Amino acid sequence: MLTAHKAAAGTNDAVSMRNWGAVQTAKLVLLNQAPPAPPLLDPEELSQIEAVVAETNQKSASAKLVIENGRAVEFERGQNGQSVDVYALSQLLIKQAGLAFVPMFVSQPAVNLADTNSLGIAELVAVGESDFSGSPKNRIHNIKVGSAKYNGIIIQPSQEFSFNKFLGDVDAENGFLPELVIKRTGVVPEFGGGLCQVSSTAFRAAMNAGLPIVERRNHSFAVKYYAPQGTDATIYPGSTDLRFTNNLSSHLLIWTRIEGYKLYYDFYGTKDDRLVEFDGPTQYDKKADGSMKAIWTRHVSLNGQQSEQIFKSTYLPPALFHPEEQATTPNPQTPPEPAETTQPTPNEQP
Repeated sequence: MLTAHKAAAGTNDAVSMRNWGAVQTAKLVLLNQAPPAPPLLDPEELSQIEAVVAETNQKSASAKLVIENGRAVEFERGQNGQSVDVYALSQLLIKQAGLAFVPMFVSQPAVNLADTNSLGIAELVAVGESDFSGSPKNRIHNIKVGSAKYNGIIIQPSQEFSFNKFLGDVDAENGFLPELVIKRTGVVPEFGGGLCQVSSTAFRAAMNAGLPIVERRNHSFAVKYYAPQGTDATIYPGSTDLRFTNNLSSHLLIWTRIEGYKLYYDFYGTKDDRLVEFDGPTQYDKKADGSMKAIWTRHVSLNGQQSEQIFKSTYLPPALFHPEEQATTPNPQTPPEPAETTQPTPNEQP
C-alpha cells in the first residue's frame, strides 16, 4: 500500500497540494486559458532536492526471523519504503515556504516483523550503545567475539538473563585474546579483556527497556570506554555477573551489532505502556587522583505502579591498580553524598 506521509509536523499535505495544482490547471484549460509557466528552480534549490532525495529514499524490505533451537540464526527487522514527493517538495521551494516537513510517499513491506513469529517479537523495544574508540586491537577483537555470543538470544517472559551463562568459557579455544583485566593485584593481560564493553552495553539496553536489574556492579576505577561514569557493568566469570529479568509480556530478542567503534544491543519484543525516566547519571566527589562517585536512578511506571532502582558507583584511584596513570579530569562541585553500597570487585574485565 502506498500512502502519503509527512516526515515531520506541518500544515500542508503532499497529496492535497498535488491535487490542488491539478484542479487549478484543469480550470484554466476549460476556460481556454494557458496555464502560467512554472517558476524555475535555481541550482541551489535543485541541489537541495537531490540531497533530500539521496538521504531519504529507501526501498521497503520484508522482515525475516529464523529460529533454531530457541535462538535466532537469521534476522532482518524489515523497513518501510519511502520516496520523496519531488513535485510537492519543488513547490515548497518555489513558494519559499521552508522545509517544515519533507513530503513523502510510504509503502509497507510485504512481511512485517510481527508476521514472522508467534513470540511477540514485533518491534524495537530499546537500544543500548557504547563507544570503544581508542581500544587496542586485542580489546576490539574480544568485543567482537564477545558480542557475537549474544546475537540471537531469545529470553522468555519472566525469564532471567545471565550474562555469564551465555558467555561460556573465556579462553583461546573460544576465540579470545589476552588483553588488560583489572585484578586485585593490578591490571594484567588475561584472555577476554574488554568483555565489560559488551556487558555494559547490555546493561544500558536493559535500563532503557525498563527491565528489572537483578545484579550489576561497577568497575573498581573509572574506565574511559564507559563514559558517562555510572553506566558500566563489570563481569568476571565465576564471581561477578550482570543479570536482569524480562518482564515484558512477549519474548525478548537480543540482536547485537557493531558500527565503526560503537557497539549496540537492540532489544526486540512487544512494547507495553511503561514509561521509563532517568535521573543522571551524575558524577560527583571527583578528586585529582581519579577517584569519583556516581549515581544513576531509573523510574519506571507500569500499569499504574511506580518502581525505582538506584545504582551507586564508587570508583577508586586508578593509581592503586597501575601507578603510572594520572587523572586529568578537573574537580567539579560536589553535591551531597548518598550512602555507599558498592564495593570494588577483586577481578574485572575492563
